[in-house]
Amino acid sequence: MNAAMANQSTPSPASSFSTNDTATFIGHLCRHTRRAAMFGQYPARATKLGETAGIASAAVGVRVANRVSLRHTEAMDYPQLLSSRSFVGLTLPNRIVMPPLVIWQAGLDGLVTDEHVAHYRRSAGPGLVIVEATAVSPEGRLAATQIGAWNDGQTEGLARLAAEIHRAGAVAGIQIHHAGGRTSAEKNGGLPILVPSRTARTPAEAHELTDEEIQSIVDAFAATARRCVEAGFDLIEIHGAHGYLGSQFMAPSTNLRTDRWGGSLENRCRFLVECVRAVRAAVGADGGVTAGRHVVTAVRLGAADGAEPALAVEEGCAAARLLVDAGAELLHVSNAGSMPAAAKDARWSPTMELARAVRGSLDGEVPVIGVGGIKTPDEAEAVLAEGVCDLVAVGRGMLADPEWAAKCVAGRAEQIDRCIDCKPRCFHFTEPAKCPPRQRRQRWERLA
Repeated sequence: MNAAMANQSTPSPASSFSTNDTATFIGHLCRHTRRAAMFGQYPARATKLGETAGIASAAVGVRVANRVSLRHTEAMDYPQLLSSRSFVGLTLPNRIVMPPLVIWQAGLDGLVTDEHVAHYRRSAGPGLVIVEATAVSPEGRLAATQIGAWNDGQTEGLARLAAEIHRAGAVAGIQIHHAGGRTSAEKNGGLPILVPSRTARTPAEAHELTDEEIQSIVDAFAATARRCVEAGFDLIEIHGAHGYLGSQFMAPSTNLRTDRWGGSLENRCRFLVECVRAVRAAVGADGGVTAGRHVVTAVRLGAADGAEPALAVEEGCAAARLLVDAGAELLHVSNAGSMPAAAKDARWSPTMELARAVRGSLDGEVPVIGVGGIKTPDEAEAVLAEGVCDLVAVGRGMLADPEWAAKCVAGRAEQIDRCIDCKPRCFHFTEPAKCPPRQRRQRWERLA
């Protein structure tokens, strides 16, 4: 057969494409290019077996220049991450936690909106879902678009969220919160800014709390917890981290008091300890709102910071003991405001290493949630296998792909659109939380 005959009998690849084939090819090319550009050039932090990136394992599909692609050679298996966990009357179907990421969709009335319900519906799959920071009082809002539970009229919307979470088979938690000095008159509607102490860094108009005012805020935490339990939540998390009121009391840089609320670590922890006791009394069996079911009292603990003077990790571990002795049944460990410096030999993020320290100090007495820097199921499996924490929270990962947990549970981990840690401002106080790369992906997919 001569060349001319071959050309006549064998159509070229280009000429064999139909219009539909061409559109399909372009669609696949767009998706492949988008994935390669966004994910393929970023190193993996750890594989499922705790190996460094680039070492062969069941998780590795293609390895180029010590980088791992998202293409896998075989199905992933996560015996730790996908195992159930029971504690104090609750059973989680897996050990994935969706932490409280505020999406700033409420109105001035602090009511839950349809956008909130849709957000939690999209994010089904974790064993425990903790609803975003919920204000215990109007002046304690971090922003005007934060949801609240300071009056009974807000309970109905919260019940919609609890029902949506339960519908997906998860345990429903909610974080209750007071911003303290981290708000402003613009953000909280012109109400007083309440702080443990006036310092050089507090707003000029800040008001130093009196003993009676502190007790009234403790009472507000208890009342908010009661409303949340009436709405159907199974777990109440008191926010004591990230520079908000609870950690403002704990940290020596923001608490200069000399009364029973300041000075020694025990005194600086008194506010959170009293909140734990008040919440337990409000939601316990004797309180009459749980109808015989046990509601877990948890604390988001800021275990250390990088301020001057610093809250040291040793103090954070001692604070954990005080909170557990007061009745805390789960600790969600993070930083107290500014991030503490990472140790040179640290394997994980500073906050995840804080979880390791707190868990070790308590010798497993209560479950500990670790958070920070977890992008992939491989990493989540590794921190659990190493005993760093008992449950693992995935925050920005689930903002990048709300189906992160669902894909992992369904055996489709290779399809997760992972957070690339691009450091945009994912969270604003004036507009809804968003993931810019995810929005770009969605635009690509619409074009494809």
